Amino acid sequence: MKKVYKFIIICLALLNVGACDYLDIVPDNVATIDYAFRNRTVAEKYLFTCYSYRPTIGGVNVDPALGGADETWLYYPANWANTWIARGYQNSTDPYINYWDGRNSGKSLWQGIRDCNIFLEKIDEVKDIDDYEKARWVAEVKFLKAYYHYYLFKCYGPIPIVDENLPISAGVEEVKVYREPVDEVVTYITDLMEEAMEDLPKSTDILVGQEAGRIDKSIAASMRAEVLMFAASPLFNGNTDYASIVDNRGVQLFPQKYDANKWVLAAEACKEAIDLCHSENKALYDLVDPMIANAPDEFKLQTTYREAICDRWNKELIWGNTNNDASWLQVQSQAKILRLNAEAEKVVRNSWAPTIKLAEKYYSTNGVPIEEDVDWQNNGWYSNRYKVRPEPSSGDEIYYVQEGEQTAYLHFNREPRFYASLGFDRGVYFGSGYYDFPDNVKFANFFALGESGKYSSDNYSVTGYCAKKMHSFKNTLTASAYTTEYYPFPVMRLADLYLLYAEALNEVYGPTEEIFTYLDAIRARAGLAGVKESWQNYSVYPNKPETKDGLREIIHRERTIELALEGKRFWDIRRWKKIDELNEQPKGWNIQGQNTEDFYKVMSIAQSPVNFTVKDYLWPIRETNITVNGNLVQNYGW
Repeated sequence: MKKVYKFIIICLALLNVGACDYLDIVPDNVATIDYAFRNRTVAEKYLFTCYSYRPTIGGVNVDPALGGADETWLYYPANWANTWIARGYQNSTDPYINYWDGRNSGKSLWQGIRDCNIFLEKIDEVKDIDDYEKARWVAEVKFLKAYYHYYLFKCYGPIPIVDENLPISAGVEEVKVYREPVDEVVTYITDLMEEAMEDLPKSTDILVGQEAGRIDKSIAASMRAEVLMFAASPLFNGNTDYASIVDNRGVQLFPQKYDANKWVLAAEACKEAIDLCHSENKALYDLVDPMIANAPDEFKLQTTYREAICDRWNKELIWGNTNNDASWLQVQSQAKILRLNAEAEKVVRNSWAPTIKLAEKYYSTNGVPIEEDVDWQNNGWYSNRYKVRPEPSSGDEIYYVQEGEQTAYLHFNREPRFYASLGFDRGVYFGSGYYDFPDNVKFANFFALGESGKYSSDNYSVTGYCAKKMHSFKNTLTASAYTTEYYPFPVMRLADLYLLYAEALNEVYGPTEEIFTYLDAIRARAGLAGVKESWQNYSVYPNKPETKDGLREIIHRERTIELALEGKRFWDIRRWKKIDELNEQPKGWNIQGQNTEDFYKVMSIAQSPVNFTVKDYLWPIRETNITVNGNLVQNYGW
């Protein structure tokens, strides 16, 4: 018998919350909940209301993971909520991106859970719906309820479990809920996701034009695997830093003993999800768009990597977030991408700016970290990485750096994903109408008042880099307009799942051939040799892949690179308990510089020093909630 936890959110009316493209919601004129389940049509609207609470994964200004880590930075005082988190200004008085209360760019996920519970309570009252469709709808809502619990868990750690709603007549003491221990929360979420899988359709049965984005078996299996990966990771597995989080029942909310079996469960769930995805014809994206069939191989490789995300509903995508499509790159009708001509200054803000730190994370052409690469060490490229290379671009370099131009050593001899993901000074840009090399391509100029550089007080990249990844090469940019190719932002894609599986296997068994199979498949798509071959031939630490600790470091680095700018690193840093990495002060080039000598100087770009501690792994619960409900214990440090 499942233990039932009850909770009430005092919300008497159904709220008209915006939904995604094809998802409608309960109309304003639906007066009662009973009316919302009188027939199939209105019940379906209520189903889509349950979907409407999904966090805006990929919202460049509201997703904490897109602007809250160390991959990008925004000029001060730009006020996107996630950038205040990145600067270390999260607070307990009125937290940013508050998913507990639905404040400061966050949605109230408790309200979403409440509506899911209402749906599950009332759906049997609908008479004009066949059993198969009803079972599917119930499964979808069960998953959504589990997923909303999971997202709250990622933000807050131990949370109340809301399996049923209490009636409005419930007494004061009944609604003073407790946060439940980590392991109970994880068990509840994963059991509910597994239960939902039984009646969900296969991804191959989803009608893309009508149902894309709705939950299927591969989504449920993959997200269940991700939940178990979080549960196995250091933040939630033997975290003695949080030993003091004990409620007034004496219940310790974080497990204090490390449990190696959690990695076993995570690995098994990842493999189950991978096998399911493969059975439904999912695979790493490897297509070359016919539009660029005659392009140089260098651009084909870069574009294929970008299109793994931007080619809508492609074979690598497991779950695409339809409540936030490609327009996520645009805020107030101004694109957050690389500006390629001065006339576009009014439509391209250039403000979503990758940091030098992210630029340094990418591998060398040899497929190893630049700080380990023997060529980079022996030739002095690493020690001089911030200096301008005296020799101008020539030979094959002209596919990456404008021919005859100079740029920093950091921008030469890098892997294809570096050139596919980042726009940098003197870098070649292929796409957005510029497809014919060498006669019709664009080049970035990040000098002050250059085409890609600083123009005004709020229209610039603060680092001297801009994003190329995450927007399609088919997008078009003119002096007065920017148009985007639609695509759903990837909540989960197969490369992510492969990397999760490799990580879990390494924690269970140490280096195994199966781990390298999955890592090398991702690297091969990126134009790189396998891990063992690359490290043995080009790293100053040739034996690194042969140890668990060494391979762990490699897998973590591979996730940072492959999934850069997709909002994964924000959560990875936290579950790995690597918050100190955020205390490396963000840096960029001197964007005030108008020439090579002045521009290529490394500058600290934070308005004030960032300072993160163990308290920043989790969100604070708003103080008013703690005051109203004395059974809630606040997160550590808040």
